[in-house]
Amino acid sequence: MRPPTALRPWRAVAAGLIALGFVLLSVGTACEVEICSGGDRAVVLVVDPSLLSGTRSRLSEFEGDLCNDGYTVIEKQSSFATPPELRAYLTDLYARTRQRLTGAILIGDQPHAYQWVTSASTNPSIPPMSEEVISFQYYADLDGVFRASPGYASPAGHPYSFDAHTGNVDWEIWIGALPLYRGDPGSTVGAINRYLAKNHAYRVGSYGLPRAFLEVYENFTASTAAEHAWFLGWLRSGPYAWTPFSDAPTARLYFDSPPGGLSVAQGYADLSAGVADFTVVDAHGTWQASGDLSISWVESNPVRTAFFWSNGCAVGDLDHPENFLTSILYSPTSMVVVAKGTTNNSGGMGTNQNGHFGHNIATALSHGESFGQAMLDHVNVPLIYPWSGSREFHFATSVALGDPTLKLQR
Repeated sequence: MRPPTALRPWRAVAAGLIALGFVLLSVGTACEVEICSGGDRAVVLVVDPSLLSGTRSRLSEFEGDLCNDGYTVIEKQSSFATPPELRAYLTDLYARTRQRLTGAILIGDQPHAYQWVTSASTNPSIPPMSEEVISFQYYADLDGVFRASPGYASPAGHPYSFDAHTGNVDWEIWIGALPLYRGDPGSTVGAINRYLAKNHAYRVGSYGLPRAFLEVYENFTASTAAEHAWFLGWLRSGPYAWTPFSDAPTARLYFDSPPGGLSVAQGYADLSAGVADFTVVDAHGTWQASGDLSISWVESNPVRTAFFWSNGCAVGDLDHPENFLTSILYSPTSMVVVAKGTTNNSGGMGTNQNGHFGHNIATALSHGESFGQAMLDHVNVPLIYPWSGSREFHFATSVALGDPTLKLQR
């Protein structure tokens, strides 16, 4: 792999040609540049051309960091008008890299695909719940079949909406996104530059956050000491616990418990104080808020954690120009470098043959895998019953904002 320093003159020339409107050709694909080669894993940055000139310096620094991490890095100017065009490009690139492509980061305004998904209850008295969701799974699964059944039409009139996902449904690559901020390209340039600056700071070890886990659970209140002890144990090491994060001595676990002297408010105070690099929030959500945390709260209070995972519904609904997940990634108050949520109703990512999704993600990260690889490792192991009956609901709705190549710092 050529060192990034040797690539800087080429990147400067490439940027100049792009600015002048020249078409760059690499392996037969327009507006595609291979920044560095030789890595056993490849990552592609699919960039909205309107953002390139304003983010060029920080984007080049980010590409250099990825090169230093051992990736083959490809930059592709996005000219995709439809989801099938973007998916076809990723499928072709996956083949051209001999399946070394491990992920794609979609930067700026990119087309959205949709899926019609159903959550089935094990209680026969509760009817199934169906909904249409933005699907980043559409770009992660490159060889599965997405189709609209005869008679199916998008309830919202989306032209690329699918109610059937068949064939090989495993994911080939992970997908990260740096979306528009507040729907405004001008604000987005500043937001992406801030984000890439803190991404670099995290990579070079200047964050200063302790390696620890913080979980705030809003959906339970303990009214007795026995309830407090039971629920604390459930969060720490129960079947849905984020072990080995949650049972570490440094873990901070919060819920409302007057008998135990714990509160959700204490957990959010710890989030602002920077006690942990990985935070999970279990709460009801909307595009405007994750539980007690609203967009306005995020934009006006310190958010001092690196990885933020919300299990709240719709916090990452990118059809709303202002949405909670984008704010927690881009706010000037935030240190978040990876933000995970869902684009509509959330039921978590299920339990597979290796265990609960929280345990699987925490285990993979603890073993030194990247966030994106941890997601792939969970998705590509079959879910067990009853989660297996709602696979699309658990996976199609997932969205990761930021840079999934990032790992925990030890």
